[in-house]
Amino acid sequence: MTATDQTARSRFAELVKLQMQGRRFLDREQERKLLEEGLTRYGLTLEEASGMLRGAAQEDAIALEGELGAASRELLKTFADRRARVAQGDFGRAVAFYRARAGGGITEAEAKRRVKRLMEELDLKPRPAGWVLRSRRWYRAIEA
Repeated sequence: MTATDQTARSRFAELVKLQMQGRRFLDREQERKLLEEGLTRYGLTLEEASGMLRGAAQEDAIALEGELGAASRELLKTFADRRARVAQGDFGRAVAFYRARAGGGITEAEAKRRVKRLMEELDLKPRPAGWVLRSRRWYRAIEA
């Protein structure tokens, strides 16, 4: 590794630290922009830029949407019954998990939208709730 490569790496690391200052959550779009900067402006490989981004996020306890989505997908799969349905209570627990891992960086409504989107990606359906008239209204009320 030459001195120029090391300088570019350290400058990119400083850029990542600057962009993460004061944040608790980094969404996919912000993550992509930082990776593009590392590739185009600083001449890093995708692996190098991604590793530096993940390292800085872990160091500062910042949640990355990509990693958080993977963990939430696994949680939703475990909550689903054999007919691939998720109960309202389990959905609420998944939302709470998402918000907790995001470090409070997103609102409850935003967490519900993101978890609903994850359910749709996994082809999971909501389980009807209610004592007499069972419906999926609780799920439809969440804006996608």
